[in-house]
Amino acid sequence: MRVPYSWIKEFVDIDISAEKIAEKLNETGIETTVEKFGRKIERITVVRILSVKKHPERDKLLVCEATDGQNKYQIITAAQNVFEGAKVILAKEGAQIGDIHIKPVKFGSLVSEGMLLSLEELGVAEKAEGVFILPKNTKEGEDPNKILGLGEDDIFEIEITPNRGDALSVRGLAREIGAIFGIKRKEKFPVVSIAQEEVPEIKFLSDKVFRYRAVVIKGVKIAPSPFEIQLKLIKSGQTPINNVVDITNYILIQEGQPLHAFDLKKIEGDIVVRNAYEGEKIVTLDGEERVLTSEDLVIADSKKAIAIAGVIGGENTKVDENTTDILLEAAVFDNISIRKTSKRLSISTESSYRFERGVDIENLPNAQDKAVELIIKTAGGEAFGEKDVYPQPYKPREIKLREKTTKRVLGFEIPKEKAKELLERLEIPTDLTEDGTISKIPAFRAFDLEREIDLVEEVGRLEGLNIVEETFPKISVQSFRKSDEFLFELRTREFLKDNGFDEVVSYTFVDEDIYNILEIPVPTIRIKNYLLKTQSIMRDNLAVSLIKTLKHNLRFQNTDLKIFEISSVFFENHEEIRAGLLATGKLIKGFSFTKGDQKYSTLEKWDFLKFKGVIESYLKSLGLFNVDLTPSNRPYLNPYESAELFIDGMNIGYIGKIHPKKADTLEIPKDVYIGELKLRYVPRELSDKAEEKEGYIFNIYKKRAVPKFKELPKFPAVKRDFAFEVDESLQVDKLLRAIRESSEYVEKVELFDIYYINENRKSIAVSVDFRAEDRSLSDEEVNKLTEDLLENLRKRFEGIKLRNQEG
Repeated sequence: MRVPYSWIKEFVDIDISAEKIAEKLNETGIETTVEKFGRKIERITVVRILSVKKHPERDKLLVCEATDGQNKYQIITAAQNVFEGAKVILAKEGAQIGDIHIKPVKFGSLVSEGMLLSLEELGVAEKAEGVFILPKNTKEGEDPNKILGLGEDDIFEIEITPNRGDALSVRGLAREIGAIFGIKRKEKFPVVSIAQEEVPEIKFLSDKVFRYRAVVIKGVKIAPSPFEIQLKLIKSGQTPINNVVDITNYILIQEGQPLHAFDLKKIEGDIVVRNAYEGEKIVTLDGEERVLTSEDLVIADSKKAIAIAGVIGGENTKVDENTTDILLEAAVFDNISIRKTSKRLSISTESSYRFERGVDIENLPNAQDKAVELIIKTAGGEAFGEKDVYPQPYKPREIKLREKTTKRVLGFEIPKEKAKELLERLEIPTDLTEDGTISKIPAFRAFDLEREIDLVEEVGRLEGLNIVEETFPKISVQSFRKSDEFLFELRTREFLKDNGFDEVVSYTFVDEDIYNILEIPVPTIRIKNYLLKTQSIMRDNLAVSLIKTLKHNLRFQNTDLKIFEISSVFFENHEEIRAGLLATGKLIKGFSFTKGDQKYSTLEKWDFLKFKGVIESYLKSLGLFNVDLTPSNRPYLNPYESAELFIDGMNIGYIGKIHPKKADTLEIPKDVYIGELKLRYVPRELSDKAEEKEGYIFNIYKKRAVPKFKELPKFPAVKRDFAFEVDESLQVDKLLRAIRESSEYVEKVELFDIYYINENRKSIAVSVDFRAEDRSLSDEEVNKLTEDLLENLRKRFEGIKLRNQEG
């Protein structure tokens, strides 16, 4: 919030430098900076527009003749709000406006001898449409620097914590400054007479509205507001619009009470405060159509919604140049409801900002009456009636503050008499008790002061926390125990780093396009108020993020990549911590050597087996050996070089090579290998037990059998080689597993050859070691084990036979 120091002085008699006040506000908990309002600009003056004509050669330009009382100037401008007789600010030749050095400029055949200035060009507004129009009584030739106070008035920039909504106004800031320096704040009371005529009925159909007061003013004339009001708004970072709207903004800044003016003639029937209908639409004052949900609160008449309560008004009842009768609204709404609506719709207004942080419900009629007084004074008209619906009037909370609590928390003593004085300086009514004080919390601090410790903070910050004596802290000698989950993720991270992978960290939100390219379902969890379309969806896998990281690296010609990420993916009812890996290009950046017939190379590239080896090595490092692989049907993976990973029948992840068609679409290399491992389950409900979930490596790791030492073998193994002829569709892994499980004497099974006999049959050659722990196996025993093995395999796999042997 921006507030000019001169405005604060209207509420508290103070003659202390702005820098000193900012220093004290920072010390007492309100982050404050101070700066000058704009800067003085040389060679600018006030001119009167003598005539306005269209440029004969440029359709969008106007040719203005202007005078500063002594000289005449021909000015060419694109501003459409200039008119004959208008008093405006002219930058003459030699002036420096931002990066523009003013000099005569030709537009077609005509020369412009200066530049008419807007608030934006003066450097006091972020955006402004048209030149700034000064009051009619401004004298030609006057210095605009003095009129506007450029480079003179001090402006406070206030940043508050969410609990200090009471400081979001000139009145509240004056109260705070007065309390700090021990100066009583001045109060201004409105003088307004309101006739008791009929006003629209006000109905509450929601429990999210606590007070609603409406005042009808008839016979107003919409025009620019007085220059004094405009200038205060400009210094506060607001853009003047018209007298009625400006006054609502003026009171909002001065009193902290949001107001809204409706065109009374556009309201049909009663005023109804209700929840929006699901899917209800309203075009708001910014010209955007908003789609509402049943959680949003609206102001409606008998036929339609006319405002999003506490956030923004509707286009259908806005005050414009034809308005003569208005209904002025002042209300207090549920702060949580307003915050949710504001965030969901991505609308942050001065009103919503204050409602979210709490508005003084007791000051509402006082603030509104000040607005009524100003509207009648500046726009004419008469107040014809008012209606105030206040179902549950505010009852002050009583909080006791004990001297011993203050001493224990702050480390220094504040007598109860001093505590009473400090609290009353903050306008908190306080009485003395036997062991301390008891305070009745006023409505403007109802959102902040709830417990005794809150009052300790108030007296402590006003007394000055810089007087706290230095003491040595107590340090526990008990070491901090890191959680099993943390240590498990650390172990995973260290393994991958030790194997040459670089860790990356990416956003957990992505865009829909990558899902469509990979042909996988788009997640249902979306960000309602996303800032970028490319960050609108909460991801449900790490592959999408790893591929985006790869594409980013490729733009910098980094084609050899080994990366991993350990992070969250999101689902409707839970989250998962996963480890995602991606590798492409060279595994080892070697070199080639050629000398006659001697050739060798130390360069190695990634392939499926090397990538699979990293995953299997990681699982083995955890003591997980019984890993099964089955073909993967993920649409973005090559079906011949991909696999789903299983442990005890539970899917723990996948590995594979990116499908060549997807690689072409994504414009990435064809040798990209990617994988994901499901590390941990993260519940959203306390009743949802993470340790009971299956298919997560952390849970399997915790339940794994403790490794036991096995005595080294005393007797030799007997090796037999087999070449099996099988159907092309038989998975090699199933055959190897069947051989291992065929007998207790099978110690080791190794694959050493696969080749295709024809399109339907293939040969799988394996080496099998047989060993007994208590004796050397005889040839007869091994032959019998071999026969049993073959018989077992014939029963399990149809059509299997040894090579050169009939089945």
